[in-house]
Amino acid sequence: MRLALPKRRRTIFALLAGALLVLPACGQFEGVHDDFVAQGGENEGLGGSEGASADDGATGGDGTESTGGGGDDASGGGGGGGGGGNDNGNAGNGDTTGVTADTITIGIHAPLTGAAPLKQESFATGKDLYWQYGNGGKPVEIHGRTVETVFADDQYRPSTARQVCQTMAEEQQAFALIGAGGTDQIQACAQYAASEDVPYLSTGVTETGMGSLDTYFAASMTYKQQTPMLADYIKNELGVTDASKVAAVVTNTPNFDDAVEGFTGSFDGVDVFRPDKNERGSSAAGNLCTGTVKNYDVVFVLTSPTFYLEMAAASGCRPQFVGVGVSMGIDQVASTGCSAAGSTEGARFFNPTPAFADAGEYDPDFLAAVDAAGIEADDVTWMMWGQSKVLHQMLEQAGEALDRGAFMDAVAGQKFSTGVFPDLNYSDGPFGATQVSVLRNVCDGGGHYETDFAFVNGF
Repeated sequence: MRLALPKRRRTIFALLAGALLVLPACGQFEGVHDDFVAQGGENEGLGGSEGASADDGATGGDGTESTGGGGDDASGGGGGGGGGGNDNGNAGNGDTTGVTADTITIGIHAPLTGAAPLKQESFATGKDLYWQYGNGGKPVEIHGRTVETVFADDQYRPSTARQVCQTMAEEQQAFALIGAGGTDQIQACAQYAASEDVPYLSTGVTETGMGSLDTYFAASMTYKQQTPMLADYIKNELGVTDASKVAAVVTNTPNFDDAVEGFTGSFDGVDVFRPDKNERGSSAAGNLCTGTVKNYDVVFVLTSPTFYLEMAAASGCRPQFVGVGVSMGIDQVASTGCSAAGSTEGARFFNPTPAFADAGEYDPDFLAAVDAAGIEADDVTWMMWGQSKVLHQMLEQAGEALDRGAFMDAVAGQKFSTGVFPDLNYSDGPFGATQVSVLRNVCDGGGHYETDFAFVNGF
């Protein structure tokens, strides 16, 4: 039963305006765009997107990001101990929407259609894999309850994301909501969730309009948190300390301003290019190369995967590409870039999880569950597994007398560690991730990512 409770006051930020114009194939290397789409691509963000109005129904999509950590028992090992001073004042609020004696219902939204279609089968299998097979091949139980999921396609539109989140929370009785991709969609749903006291979990994206939402928790590092670490990585691991040898190519959307500020604040003097969202990636290549001569040794890229792939294919000088987030770390991006004359070979991207190719090393239970389910897994499935482990620990921490207020109070101020996602510490607010993994694009065998560093918090 859901109790009618008064809403607490909170600041609701307006969604940022903008829309994604799907980019055509680049001219120098034909087929990059078509290859990407044929492989299920045009994925503009398994966690990031451009600013789009929540009212105009425009498609979003220029980002990069989804989910990260330690402990091998998702039901234990994490959510620990004496609280951290971020009490949301919700404990015992009595809102048990989605909770029965036997089940807990969770709602998940992601962009399956629109400007950035994802592989539907990845979400269809990934959303339930952990909950059905994560207990030694059996369903996971949390204080005697199993977890059921409902899923909605947000069509890569912020207005649609808000609508489907409302439907899942109010009509389908979801106890909590998870955002699987798209910065603007995550913003829209998170702000709806905060207005209704619904717990909301997503991968870390922009911090704009999110920090004051007291029902929101990011399960991986935000762009603003990652970019200073990326600057240190370039200096200390790649050995490039001269700012004149480094450029940033970041889509011109307010959602990425905090990432630019974080990067330039840590690497003073780098050149920054802010292409409009309707520009072709190939047009940016002229800034990076003069013929086959590199104008920059290292290029930080925070754009749509399509833009990045077109830019890389047209950049004959082959600079070292680096970046943050989640979307760029998808194997589909690596394989498409490798098919364009190996244009993305050696690129490094921060990611919430180690590479899918190394999943068995970091969580053998994942591969066992895949075998038990008889499915074909991919990196989307792998990241959804990790995000489910995070939520499992949070639900365990909330205890048997589960309601929404108790859940949020149990998470605020606590630490969680899964061995798949980064370690989390919410003592200072909703942006609690402290680690990234570094993935390297390898073109052998058709193109994929491998793990260079796992769960590091500095360089």
